[in-house]
Amino acid sequence: MAAKKVNFTQLTHDVVFASNIPLPFAEIMASVNRIMPITTKNPKNTIRNAISQSRMIVSTGDGRYGWKPRLINDSIIRHTIQAAELADDRLYWDSDVKDAICPTFFASQKYSDRSPAHVALPNGKTSDFSLEMLSAGIWGTPATPEFWTWFHKLNAQPGDHLLFTVIDGEEKRYRIDFQPGKERDEESIAVRNQEFVRLGLELMRKRPYGISPWDFTTYLLATGFYRHPVPPDPFSELWHDGIIAPTMYGTEPELPQPEPLASALFGQAIQEYDYENPPDLPRAYDPDYGLRHARKSRKARRGSVTSFVLRVNHRTLPEVWREIELAEDNTLEDLHLTIQSAFRWLDDHLYSFYLSGDRWDRDSEIGSPWSDTALHTHQVQMAQLDLREGQTFLYFFDYGDSHEFDVTVLKINPLAPKADYPRILDYHGQAPPQYPDIDEETDEMSWDPYRHWQS
Repeated sequence: MAAKKVNFTQLTHDVVFASNIPLPFAEIMASVNRIMPITTKNPKNTIRNAISQSRMIVSTGDGRYGWKPRLINDSIIRHTIQAAELADDRLYWDSDVKDAICPTFFASQKYSDRSPAHVALPNGKTSDFSLEMLSAGIWGTPATPEFWTWFHKLNAQPGDHLLFTVIDGEEKRYRIDFQPGKERDEESIAVRNQEFVRLGLELMRKRPYGISPWDFTTYLLATGFYRHPVPPDPFSELWHDGIIAPTMYGTEPELPQPEPLASALFGQAIQEYDYENPPDLPRAYDPDYGLRHARKSRKARRGSVTSFVLRVNHRTLPEVWREIELAEDNTLEDLHLTIQSAFRWLDDHLYSFYLSGDRWDRDSEIGSPWSDTALHTHQVQMAQLDLREGQTFLYFFDYGDSHEFDVTVLKINPLAPKADYPRILDYHGQAPPQYPDIDEETDEMSWDPYRHWQS
């Protein structure tokens, strides 16, 4: 009978878990070797791989490694209260609070624990905070009546803070305190914010392909960054495209503001515009800098926003659709790029939006940055369109092949929670290929993009 294969990954976890203090790599390796001699070709790589692939064993930043739920103890994390939370009686977590409340979120099934966190309130009561996906990509908790009874007596306002302290990460015990915005120590918080960004940029330089939010929050929690009496502002308020993009791609201009727009559509004079060299074109939209991508809402990283939930379908295939949500400060260019991503098309032609739904109506046309139109997609934010629920407008892609998409406003939410917008909420049906295949025998297309014109 063949000898049972030794699981050195499990032994590595057992060694780190058994220690009350973080251990250097050499000590972890020696302890595993004492339990079971490491007979692999490269013992160091065996243990190093076990550590690097684990979500429970994390670096303390000084050459030692510890058990994550223990390393987060005594951390204090700031949560900015949003208008949406006050209206909905739900708390929406940022990446840092989510990681602290559920440090095993990305762990393997053996170690994952998504049971409720036990949160001590200042009034002596305890509230259980479940971790739930409240909508696409947004995690939080409805909390319990005990919490809301205490909270509503505070007369909290948007911009006030909740401070979460990790008492025991393994036992999932926490404490929560309230701090009015007027009591912020702005000078100390500014220093902490600068330290946060500096650490993030240092990690970015060491990792040329970027760092994920959960890796960054784990680093901050495990290295003791949050064990400070003055917590920085919430994660997404500090770590966003405005900080990350310049490090990875160079300086990027801010989104144009609504006020300077010049267009007859908005009751202002027609602007001077060079459509071959679009002015004020953000780097994210510029093909000269690689793959174009939608820019995340900047308002939504600080708090509640008005959002627009849209359903997009090709007029030939109304049964195939995608639902997309954008924030008030996202642009029509963000919508275009998100549609292209949702349908997995190539973003290789010009395009326009027609607010009237009629592609011959030049007065309502908003063209791509390179289109010869009065107004352009990168200059128009969603809030400026005066949309209403139930309204349908036209997205016209590829002036040659003439693909027509209906964009219907399903919902306008004036109290959408802080999140990453734009985002794709739902998919229905298989997206048609951008260029239909032709059957060589029948000479028929795999689908007819022009069928609705003939009906």
